[in-house]
Amino acid sequence: MPYAKVNDLEIYYELHGPEGAEPLVLFNGAFGVIGPDSDWSNQVDRFAQEYRVLVFEHRGHGRTNNPPGRFEDYAQLAGDAVGLLRALNIAKATLVGFSDGAITLLELARRYPEVIMAMVVVGANYYNDETCLKAMETLTPENIEQNYPDWAADLEKQHASQGQGYWKDLARQLRAMWLQYPNFSQEDLGQITAPTLVMSGQHDHFGSIAQTLDIHRSIKGSEICIVPGASHPVLSQRPEITGLIILDYLARQRKRRQRAKAPVS
Repeated sequence: MPYAKVNDLEIYYELHGPEGAEPLVLFNGAFGVIGPDSDWSNQVDRFAQEYRVLVFEHRGHGRTNNPPGRFEDYAQLAGDAVGLLRALNIAKATLVGFSDGAITLLELARRYPEVIMAMVVVGANYYNDETCLKAMETLTPENIEQNYPDWAADLEKQHASQGQGYWKDLARQLRAMWLQYPNFSQEDLGQITAPTLVMSGQHDHFGSIAQTLDIHRSIKGSEICIVPGASHPVLSQRPEITGLIILDYLARQRKRRQRAKAPVS
């Protein structure tokens, strides 16, 4: 199994698609791992027809360790991702993130703009409004076990390499970070210069329409897409349309880059 050494981490990753194709990096949301029920499982094969797709497991998730046993902030996660790109000799890539992965992209785009060709953020909140905080209350391990037993069983399997019951510690670690972050201002988001598509489901309780609009308006030149009838897990609820929208945006950005490189006659 492929691992990359990044500082104190051993990051588990997979590469799909033709070697030499343009790199596309997919960022999972919280609790996300690589597998048949992952955030991007409906899209990897499709994206890999055109791109060299990199998927990986964030620190403390699945097969990737987390020596400190806690999460500091999204800057830490952004640094992990950039470290992985450097370890794999990927100088620039298109980045696509969902939920926590999308928030990580917002931080990464501010700190490491040089590695981004274009990006898509799906289901991101940039601060914790009342709706987000209320939703977070349901993400305690006790509540997950009691009210979502099938999900609890899946989490146990997905994170089994970290030890029995580890997912409960993971949930507590993530919630501790979420109580403080994200805390971007619109001025922070205005520092982002990468071509960006901002997407969310119509009924998303984290990346609400209001927050999605704020992110879009703050990032100069960004595009926005609200997927009708979908909530936070928009990727699994509407895989066909979300995949088409993302691929269309990436194709248009690729053409834009090609035109910019074309010699002026």
